[in-house]
Amino acid sequence: MNKLTFNIVTPILNAESTITETIRSVLNQSIFLKNHANLNYFIVDAKSSDDSLKIIESFKNNNITVISEKDFGMYDALSKGFARITNGICSYINAGDYYSEHAFEIVADVFRSKQIQWLTGLNVIYNENSQFVSSSLPFKYRKRLFQCGAYGSKLPFVQQESTFWQADLNSVIDLNQLRKFKYAGDFYLWKKFSEITSLTIVEAYLGGFKIHTGQLSNLHFAKYLAEVNSISRKVTAVDKAYILADKLLWYAPPKL
Repeated sequence: MNKLTFNIVTPILNAESTITETIRSVLNQSIFLKNHANLNYFIVDAKSSDDSLKIIESFKNNNITVISEKDFGMYDALSKGFARITNGICSYINAGDYYSEHAFEIVADVFRSKQIQWLTGLNVIYNENSQFVSSSLPFKYRKRLFQCGAYGSKLPFVQQESTFWQADLNSVIDLNQLRKFKYAGDFYLWKKFSEITSLTIVEAYLGGFKIHTGQLSNLHFAKYLAEVNSISRKVTAVDKAYILADKLLWYAPPKL
């Protein structure tokens, strides 16, 4: 069996208090401990002034590539990592968030057994102490509702920490456009992917988002929406009907 390659990107700036947990969640994946997959881990540092780089170097891992130079924000950093990916499976995770230990094995199994290009798992939330405090199973992600910007505004976000895709989807990303975003670069990725494939939901814990004070998503939600609206078409009457129906089902019991 040919080994899959996982390509993970983490953008950082002064992340000495959070980066260790994130790196460990990547390096200690069960699929790597069993030597069943390869890893390319790109950590893109915006010239941190703290001990972030020293912490990264302490891992002494040849699978980690550090890119340390000034950038114009998180999505500029991501674009530098994505530019180095040629094949395999892709994901990105921010410092402070972390994957579950068997996440990559699950992802590899799904991609091998299903004809899909893009998947996401349970929406999981951690508190500031890295404790798993809540989870929910997404109901459905519709291509047309990505195109009108419904997810993250009228319906729940796609949880980026639980989302993986095949590297060939990167061909639809305009990296120059991606690096211009300040808040909604993830939505740009999902919108572009949705133009050519569907997002498959896997009923599994893959990763999670840690809530803490000062996050961009909390402080600049209006600016996020403005960026989403700048690349989305107008909501139609049909869209509104789907949004209304899906709102009811998103919050219904999973068995239903």
